Amino acid sequence: MNNLDTQSALMVRDDQSRTVSFTQSALEAREMALAESGLIGKVTSAAQQESAVAAQAKLQQLITEAEKARKAIKEPVLQFGQLIDGKAREFKEDISEELVRLARLIGDYQALEQAKARAAEALRQEQLSHIEMDKLKAAAQATSHEQLDAINQHYNDKAAILAPVAAPVRAAGQVVKPDWEIKVNDIWMLARAHPACVNIEPRISEIKSLLNAGVTIAGVTATRITKSSVRLKPTRTIEV
Repeated sequence: MNNLDTQSALMVRDDQSRTVSFTQSALEAREMALAESGLIGKVTSAAQQESAVAAQAKLQQLITEAEKARKAIKEPVLQFGQLIDGKAREFKEDISEELVRLARLIGDYQALEQAKARAAEALRQEQLSHIEMDKLKAAAQATSHEQLDAINQHYNDKAAILAPVAAPVRAAGQVVKPDWEIKVNDIWMLARAHPACVNIEPRISEIKSLLNAGVTIAGVTATRITKSSVRLKPTRTIEV
């Protein structure tokens, strides 16, 4: 089990069992703070406000300590995760580049084969069209049903000789499908023309700064409210 400093004493991480828990003293401190806060049902006087702010300060202190503990206990895990990710990226780098290179080579070959197949099919359709035209011309000169049947059979046989164009050969397990290689040249133009193609997130702190400066912000509804918080004084960390 990890020996954590006092800053993270609220939480304990057990790497062997992969569990995280809060210490008993931390849980007790939380229950006491919630019980004290729960006794405050209204604030209608300066004295009641004093009690409410004191309870608020204790709750805020616990949140602050819990956040510090979370970061402290998580940091080694994050560093180890980053190490794992870095090693995986390092291992895959050359492989990924080679995979892309081969994919381009094969894709270029398949594109060429498909173009050849399309050209061959277009030629075949043109030949079939000529055969059909010749058949119609010959049929127009027929003088009997027997002669017309013979003409149709003759040109149908000629058309049958023109076998369908074979599809490009693919290797076992190969998947070929059309795709796009995309480079965004102007993301704002893209956002204006096709907003569903981009992700846009509001920056609340910047919005508040503009509002405080008296700026009217398009697309935002802002209502002035009064919000009370507490400024914590340095206190000792809850210890186990």
